[in-house]
Amino acid sequence: MKQKLGSIWIYAVLGVISIIFLFPFYWTLISSVKSNAGLDLTPPSFYPAEARKLDFSIRTAGRTVRIEGMTWLRLASSTNLLSKSKTSGGYYLRLNGETPTQQIEWYPDSGVSPVNPAVKTVKFDRIPVHKFGKRPFALAAQYVRQNAGSFNELLFVIPDKTKVAESFTILRNAKHTEIRDWSPHWENYLMALKGPEASIGEQSVGFIVFLRNSFFLAIMAVLGQLISCSLVAFGFSRIQFKGREIWFVIMLATMMIPSQVTMIPMFFIYKSLGWINTFLPFIVPAFLGGAFNTFLLRQYMLTIPRELDESAAIDGCTPLRTYWSIILPNCTAALILVGLFTFMGSWSDVMGPLIYLDNPAFRTVPLALEYFRSPYVDNRNLLMAGAVMAMVPVAVLFLFCQKHIMSGIATTGIKG
Repeated sequence: MKQKLGSIWIYAVLGVISIIFLFPFYWTLISSVKSNAGLDLTPPSFYPAEARKLDFSIRTAGRTVRIEGMTWLRLASSTNLLSKSKTSGGYYLRLNGETPTQQIEWYPDSGVSPVNPAVKTVKFDRIPVHKFGKRPFALAAQYVRQNAGSFNELLFVIPDKTKVAESFTILRNAKHTEIRDWSPHWENYLMALKGPEASIGEQSVGFIVFLRNSFFLAIMAVLGQLISCSLVAFGFSRIQFKGREIWFVIMLATMMIPSQVTMIPMFFIYKSLGWINTFLPFIVPAFLGGAFNTFLLRQYMLTIPRELDESAAIDGCTPLRTYWSIILPNCTAALILVGLFTFMGSWSDVMGPLIYLDNPAFRTVPLALEYFRSPYVDNRNLLMAGAVMAMVPVAVLFLFCQKHIMSGIATTGIKG
């Protein structure tokens, strides 16, 4: 019994940890189908939602007054509810032309002068609907004043079905919650597929082109790394030659050079070769090997018994034939691991495309996501939709290769 309880606790803890790790993915997923208004909700919503809004008008006849040269609309006739005075008066909302503002004040009747305005109605646009108890009301105005360390709140509300209001109801210090409606915006994905420039009314090559470019570069990088790194790893692990260990240490030492050091020299080299605004700066280096991937494959190849090489040599196999027919088939797990690491690195690379690719037709997915971050247009929902589309290929690849990934990690580096 104790053993079963212990197992239940272990699974419960692992389940909680899994939820914590999956939460960022869930949040990105639901944010991709929210509107920008839904993203601004406070507190944030854990599902695609928007605050319920209501449009209504109020007649101005007998309600509009002039106070100190400004036009005010009477919300309700009432004594000053936040004082002990019984003087008759009313709460007024200042108007800016035909538009209601957020300024509310109480004035006594003796200090106001009614006017006959040309505007017959004042329109309230997109007023939030709140729930007071079980009844929903449109919250037209809110009046808050501090009081001895706390505050008093007056709410001016109307029923949420009203289109033309005759009067407002005043609620004092009433508990209220914002009403939110389920509102997924699947069109975010269609808008994101049009490209970042389309969100500001300009022509864009489209997100499909960016996906195609990223897939092409990632596949070429995987192909180049698997061929070049496996050949170099085969030489370091299976072939005896003078200075092998020294050259291996020199290769590992290149991993210690920060990319910021080589960034500018490499740019000038590629520029002199005429490779700027082409895919060559990403494809050619992939076929020249990589220290980290070579190290992984070399360590894995050291675990393969040398008797297989000797048997192949007796059968007349050359070193290249041994590499192709004996070593590579036994390195499937490590090759898949290297391929996945390379794919993820190429797929998520931002700095490289930002430096070498100016043509919008050559943009990759991460670079396209950067262009969604406009200082002029709020594209957060489209950015999230694009991020989901960028995550799907890597997630699918990981799910299909999970078994090989774990076995590759578990067996790489067992033998030094």
